[in-house]
Amino acid sequence: FFIPYVIPGRTGTQLLPQDLAILHSKFQNVRAVKEATGNLENMKLTRKLCGEDFDILSGDDDMTYTMMTSPDIKASGVISVTSNIAPKAVQEMTEKILNGNINEASKLYEALKPLFSIVTVKTNENTPFGPIVCKARNPLPYKTLMNILVMPSGPCRQPLGKMTKNGIEKMLEEVRKVYEKNPEILKPIEDFFDVDLSERLYNKDFLRGLYYED
Repeated sequence: FFIPYVIPGRTGTQLLPQDLAILHSKFQNVRAVKEATGNLENMKLTRKLCGEDFDILSGDDDMTYTMMTSPDIKASGVISVTSNIAPKAVQEMTEKILNGNINEASKLYEALKPLFSIVTVKTNENTPFGPIVCKARNPLPYKTLMNILVMPSGPCRQPLGKMTKNGIEKMLEEVRKVYEKNPEILKPIEDFFDVDLSERLYNKDFLRGLYYED
């Protein structure tokens, strides 16, 4: 079973729906795609050309709900970044959609939105040579968050390094929204790793060494 990953933002190229249809027609083990183009029309064409027996898997957490509920896309699920932090909630959302419980799935989607928004974190930073936009790309924000929460993850491999201090603060603002409004989403972390999230999310001492000082 082979799943092509279509992530033009990372690779600079893209397997087109026509390419996937050719592969699917010639090779029985090509039965799915991780779709991370962000282009709904591209996804609709993939469904049209590849047929109903082909699984489209979301590669963008924030688009999973739309992809799975669209009658022209009918995504089957997600290969999720957010599931590193909230696997139970992400699984429940996708299962509810597949079971037709759209209202409950929509509530979970709204509750998870802040976590979806930090897969990549953009901040405005000042340098000696003028302002810049700094982008902390996936998986840097989630690896940083996991380190803050004492979840084994290790550092990012180069060329990814650390986040900026502003980036970490922006990320934590979103995580705190979930903790304050829907604490049950993050509760499994406390139970399994025996950590106090109120300490970890609000005490800046736990951020030392995780961002660039200069």
